[in-house]
Amino acid sequence: MYFDGAANHSGYEIGVLLISTHGDHIPRSIHLAFSDRHPATNNIVEYEACILGLKTTLELGIRQMEVFGYSNLVLRQIQGHWKTRDVKLRPYHAYLELLVRRFDDLSYTHLPRAQNQFANATLASMIDIPTNTVVFPLLIKLRSSLPIVASLVRLGAYPKATMAKDKRTLRQLAII
Repeated sequence: MYFDGAANHSGYEIGVLLISTHGDHIPRSIHLAFSDRHPATNNIVEYEACILGLKTTLELGIRQMEVFGYSNLVLRQIQGHWKTRDVKLRPYHAYLELLVRRFDDLSYTHLPRAQNQFANATLASMIDIPTNTVVFPLLIKLRSSLPIVASLVRLGAYPKATMAKDKRTLRQLAII
């Protein structure tokens, strides 16, 4: 699974590309609609992309795979190599941890931007797909802002080290 996200003046786009062991390519792209009062950072968008990829593979019944991504931050944090210090990223990290637990085997590979053919969710058409490869239809959705934060707040599933003022901030973000 390849994942990537882009946060820029054009908006927030995330994309994943699943490649089966048989060589089938399944792309998926979503335009995220974050509030103007609480714009997303590129790291939030990268987390959203990784979450989309893991949720999609779980829906397909896949329980082992290799994850490729440009975001060293997301990959290092999910492996526990780096702490998730940014309060805005903690709910995403917690949700990603819940998803990761549902897999039997996951491996992670960081792709430097220069090597990442799937370098930008809006440039997915630049992927070199071999002739006679089955490519399933692109699934495009529009998703409202902060759905993961809202879900975690609703469940009260805050990361362990979340302080009271951080919980209050997350509740406020979830309302918008």
